[in-house]
Amino acid sequence: MNLVGIFISLLAIKGTQKSGKVLKKEADLYSLHKTRMKWATETDAVVLIDLENVRGKSDFDLSHAELLRRTTLWSKANNLQDRVTFFVDHGSLHTAYYLPNEGISLVFAGPRMKADDVLARDISFFERNAIVITADNELMSRCRNAMERSRADIEVQFIQPIKFICDLEFLVKNATCEEGSTPLEADGGQDEDKCLHKESLGNYLSTELVKKIDEEIKLRGAMYETETQMREKRNMSTPKKRRKLEKRARMLCERLALKGGQSLDHLTTLNGVTEYDRKFQDEVLRQWEKLRQTATRREMTGDRILLAEYFRRKVENFAFEQSQQAPDSTNSGNHSLRYAQYIQNMSGNNVATSMGSGGIQQSGNDETDYSNDIKNRPLRLVVISDTHGFEESLTPDGGILPDGDILLHLGDFAIDSSMKKKGKAIEKFDAWLARQPHRTKIVLRGNHDPFSVQFPLSGANFFSKPKSIAIDGKITITLVPYSSPRNLSSSWRNLPMFCDILASHSPPHRVLDKCYNGVNAGCSSLRAKVERMIAGPPHLWLCGHIHEGRGAEKLAFGLSSRETMVVNVSNANDGRATHIQYDPVVLDIDTVGNVNVVQGERIQPESITQDKGLAMVSVQ
Repeated sequence: MNLVGIFISLLAIKGTQKSGKVLKKEADLYSLHKTRMKWATETDAVVLIDLENVRGKSDFDLSHAELLRRTTLWSKANNLQDRVTFFVDHGSLHTAYYLPNEGISLVFAGPRMKADDVLARDISFFERNAIVITADNELMSRCRNAMERSRADIEVQFIQPIKFICDLEFLVKNATCEEGSTPLEADGGQDEDKCLHKESLGNYLSTELVKKIDEEIKLRGAMYETETQMREKRNMSTPKKRRKLEKRARMLCERLALKGGQSLDHLTTLNGVTEYDRKFQDEVLRQWEKLRQTATRREMTGDRILLAEYFRRKVENFAFEQSQQAPDSTNSGNHSLRYAQYIQNMSGNNVATSMGSGGIQQSGNDETDYSNDIKNRPLRLVVISDTHGFEESLTPDGGILPDGDILLHLGDFAIDSSMKKKGKAIEKFDAWLARQPHRTKIVLRGNHDPFSVQFPLSGANFFSKPKSIAIDGKITITLVPYSSPRNLSSSWRNLPMFCDILASHSPPHRVLDKCYNGVNAGCSSLRAKVERMIAGPPHLWLCGHIHEGRGAEKLAFGLSSRETMVVNVSNANDGRATHIQYDPVVLDIDTVGNVNVVQGERIQPESITQDKGLAMVSVQ
């Protein structure tokens, strides 16, 4: 045998050994998977599925409806009815639906949260063992941490989506047509009054509209990738790399603004749409799903936004129809129904929940009711700042602040004195906070405050680093305590790319930031970050720090044509704080972003011309 033959023989032997190892590994994984499924059945565990993660592992070949159909077969084959819940990214609402015929609930994260956040937040809600189907290592870690914080006698196990998909494929091949059917697949079953007639499609889903939507999706995808790169430290390690990414982000923002950049919002929003607009949206979404089935371009985030909203609307219709046909289920063992009802109730109440794995503490009287229509009223914020130890002056004679959903203190609550006196003043401030009626109390660190503070009496949440929270999955608030520009730049990468409300200690540069000596002392770094927000600037920006800046202004940041209302809520007198001069500011904000000033001296917002020396001129 020559050398070539010997080499080939060695390769064959090595390949056989490697193949044997692979087969053994696959057999072990299959055995482990079967063990977990048996464990789930015996312990009455719930199954939580990260839907988009599963679809991603199928290269997005599986549609939402097809994955639901196959999972229905899988849950029945494994006796898991009423224990399976899908967590779906996107959707115009953060809501949940229960399908009695399938025995499955579906939770939509909405436009302000991710399915990962909802799953990690609520995994302990079921108070029982859980199986999570995902390949996201970060989500796995968050689920483990959540379970450890809840109870010691429940556990969570994980199944890889690839194995789950293989199980679904096997069941589909061995299932009859009737068993595999689901009403969500049948577009032809829709009534004529639920969608536009097919003959009119040419007037609505024209080539121009398809091209416009496709271009916007591509631009948003490029912007998202650029923002992701900017969040990675290695890409921002040198000024050259940083300038290159910032230049690219600015160019993409300009291109998106010039092209309108609102097609996806118009097709998925439910605010202010007429019946005809809704029919138009439904038909375009339905046709877009059909186009995606034959598309050659890879599925991007913009596509998933449209597909998820169309899926949500179909689920909403059929959940209603099935609820009319099926009897009410009050069985406590129906975990899917119980969780869907919990999400629906929570989305109707103003309860603060963290977007991260941790929670926001609530305190005060849970029976607060200052409005007859709690579910539909806007969120009410009571905002104060720069009290400098004089907080009792805000509530003379032992009174309390105006009622609201959230009490926000934007920093500088401490006094400038010795550590002993400062500590006593902080204890006094905590006792004062405990008297206030607000269920959720948030305090930011100001430049006069210590980095670490505990509020045991009031249960107030203290933030010395930037953080984002979500209110019912509808309104997001980004909290930015006082920080140096360098620390702000590094911590900003961990925040979302959009928010409805920005609450910071410092005001934006050249906006309500002029000191008594005429110097503009606002934060230019924070302003620059807001101008580069991919989804546009916030509707409301609350700040303090500069006592002389008390007031409100409206202006457009960056390329956005939408005006942001900036409110400086400082309560102290001008210059060095010696007393409280202004009352608290009370504002209402709804899910659309409409802001109403309920109470506040000198808070009369006026639109101002944008500073071209600091920000780009908005494109109309």
